[in-house]
Amino acid sequence: MANNNQFLTLKDITAIDRLASPASVGLVDNIVNVAPELDKVMGRPIPGISYEATILTALGSNASFRAVNSGVQLSAPSVDIKRFNCFPFDCQFRVDEAILEARQSQGDSPAMVFETFATSGVRQKALLCGRQFYLGSLNDADGPPGLIDFLTTARTQVDSRTGLKIDQVIDAGGTTAGACETIWFIKIGPQGVHWLFGNGRGIQMNPWYPQQVQSADSTANTPLYQRAWCANLFGFLGTSMANYHAIGAIINVDVTNGTTTSNGLWDDTTVSRLFAKFPITEKPDLAFCTQNAAAVLQRARTVTNFVSGSDRGWTKGSAPLADFPTNLPTMGGIPLIVTDSIAPANRTILS
Repeated sequence: MANNNQFLTLKDITAIDRLASPASVGLVDNIVNVAPELDKVMGRPIPGISYEATILTALGSNASFRAVNSGVQLSAPSVDIKRFNCFPFDCQFRVDEAILEARQSQGDSPAMVFETFATSGVRQKALLCGRQFYLGSLNDADGPPGLIDFLTTARTQVDSRTGLKIDQVIDAGGTTAGACETIWFIKIGPQGVHWLFGNGRGIQMNPWYPQQVQSADSTANTPLYQRAWCANLFGFLGTSMANYHAIGAIINVDVTNGTTTSNGLWDDTTVSRLFAKFPITEKPDLAFCTQNAAAVLQRARTVTNFVSGSDRGWTKGSAPLADFPTNLPTMGGIPLIVTDSIAPANRTILS
């Protein structure tokens, strides 16, 4: 079992679990290939399925210089205690025995058939898990909070530097229904955004067993049954963010109808404006966006072409396109991770 002070990926914690089956590691490999959020964002195992974090909400404000033999007022920070929970993540698999026997007649072993079904099922669940990371309760109220939940909460808190509400958002100005996307920026770590692995473990693949189950065409009035082999992938997953400054976003990026950086597009200048909103000690480590949003940034970047001639100078050109963006130079060079877990939506309006 992993130490709860370790920060690991989901694949790491599953691999080092002495009780985990080799099949668990293989399926987690499929999950992280589909949902990079489970690969790039580290997590930590916790005993049980919840923990309480101490959150600093305001710095002490009475520190000052003083004269000899005089005094100063007491100064104490303001803190909150917040509980972060893990939630059951369950992916059920079922293989009709008729399919199993038919494939065996073609030379496929039961293990091969089980792997095919489990891999297909877990990829679909991985995409849902990735969406939970961003949308939280908007995706599944029975799952952990997502980045939008953390961002909404952060915007209700007072920034101790300014005395104003925390505002780490840039609105790109897109308005097209169903075409607005969000670019997410997070700082990871114990106080930042990270996954929680409940009961000190990752997710585990349980053994396959034959069972009598109701078939897909069964109804309440006419129950129908079949013998099938069943298994599931199960674990407790959660999310945590104790530092309200650990998240930022560029919202309402219109990847289909945007025309300018004030009307739906984003560029490196937009990124630098957001970068300036983060405290100097809490700069983000990772950024996430869709491939379409990354392509918008690619087209916005200026290409420099070499010009032959007597001065051997450089000049701006229009072709070819800049390289597909994988990092953000105006955000400290942090990686830009493309993902399918972010979906276009209607315009985001934050209070």
